[in-house]
Amino acid sequence: MKKLAICSLSLAIAVMFVPQSQAAPRSIHFTNFCDCIEYDTANVGGVTGTELWGGWDYLCIGEFQPIAGNGGAKLKLGTYVGYMYNFTFSKSDHLFDLYSSNGLSGGALALQLNQPWTQTNGSCSAADPERKGKPRLIESLGRD
Repeated sequence: MKKLAICSLSLAIAVMFVPQSQAAPRSIHFTNFCDCIEYDTANVGGVTGTELWGGWDYLCIGEFQPIAGNGGAKLKLGTYVGYMYNFTFSKSDHLFDLYSSNGLSGGALALQLNQPWTQTNGSCSAADPERKGKPRLIESLGRD
């Protein structure tokens, strides 16, 4: 039992000193829009299971609005940029839905349904060629 405790403590100390540069962010690219979401995950257990956090580059210039949610067969992410936005990304068919609300009395409004997306390892870059010439998601909704 003592050996197990020492091994566990050693592992915990080693994990604490892993440099942040070894984190593995992933990027979601909207096929029809220039937006990009950069996120990372952690298994937290409990009801959530996998926690996600990161940023949404909704202006397509490399500035990120905080976004958070949870993962599983579908990634669910939410943020606030003038309105509340809730994304659901299906991993099986690589389609996403986007809903919005302005609060409890406003209800939920479907803004985009079954839109394609891709995922890459690494950070989002405003200079990515695949983002050039595409409209911004919010701009396409008339919310700009």
